Amino acid sequence: MKIRKQRIWLLVLSIVVAIAGIGALGATVWYKQMLSPVDVNSQQTFRINIKEGMGSSDIAKTLEDNKIIKNSLAFSIYTRLHNSASKFKAGVYSVKASQSVDEIINHLTSGKTDEIAITFYPGSTLNKKIKNSDGREVESVLLKTGFSDDQIKKAFAAKYDSPVFAGRPENAGLEGYIYGETFYISPDETAEQVLQRSIDHLEKIVKKYNLEEKFKAHGLTLYQGITLASIIQRESIGCGSGVETCEDQRKIASVFYNRLKANMPLGSDVTYQYIADKTGVERSPNLKSPYNTRIQKGLTPGPIASPSLSALNAAADPINSDYLYFLSGDDDITYFAKTNEEHEANVKAHCQKKCQIS
Repeated sequence: MKIRKQRIWLLVLSIVVAIAGIGALGATVWYKQMLSPVDVNSQQTFRINIKEGMGSSDIAKTLEDNKIIKNSLAFSIYTRLHNSASKFKAGVYSVKASQSVDEIINHLTSGKTDEIAITFYPGSTLNKKIKNSDGREVESVLLKTGFSDDQIKKAFAAKYDSPVFAGRPENAGLEGYIYGETFYISPDETAEQVLQRSIDHLEKIVKKYNLEEKFKAHGLTLYQGITLASIIQRESIGCGSGVETCEDQRKIASVFYNRLKANMPLGSDVTYQYIADKTGVERSPNLKSPYNTRIQKGLTPGPIASPSLSALNAAADPINSDYLYFLSGDDDITYFAKTNEEHEANVKAHCQKKCQIS
């Protein structure tokens, strides 16, 4: 009887071992299949931007979502088994669906980036400011990318050919023309080539949205339109990058157009703040400068920042209003007024902190 039970247990154990073996074999086969290329004949190339602190699971999901690898779990298992999970290097890499997981991981951990991601920001200035620098100026971005001071200086002084410079004075710089966008550049590109890319992108935006003709309808040249858009950009908050239309900016644009029509100074604080920071003098609403629209009528001599798409569209298509005043309240809401009395009431009710800052 005992022998019979032992035989039964041995049979059960054998079956369990066999099943486990089959399961292990199946798992091994599955794992190997998941590591193989999605399509050896595919010409599909995918650009992946690995940022600092990005984990292997995030990378795996991105690759799986874009059909570059078959399975993110198998990818993650491979990185753990080969101690690769912490070896991914930040940068922009080009990978293909025809590559195996092993080939992809070796490339992503090599540090040999195929491209460099460089991001310029809407509302940023060309040069580093004397005070309140946030590291988003074009100069700062180029420095972080690895360009030297001399290379950047040379790029800023270079001559660029583009229809987007229509109406721009001969001695004017690039302020306002470095469009806020992320560009993927090769490691051997010069600073001039990088800036040319951004200028070319702005040219495409101007053409796509017919901005030159729209500015002309409001009595402005393309250069003046970009200048006005730059002021609108710095005066507005809460309008994200890449947004086509922002109602706050369109209202601000209407205020400026109404003031120009009434032969009033624009009254924009950001204009004297810009020139004070650029020249290294104290910010003051009484600063004597053609850039100080608190006391000078008309537009500034040129742009004071890089306008976003929504700011450009706002300058080209303002709302129809009777507003002559606006302010950004302490609650980050923009309040508009038709009369000075209404404006003063808005200051008293909504701007006890911000309106004290020069």
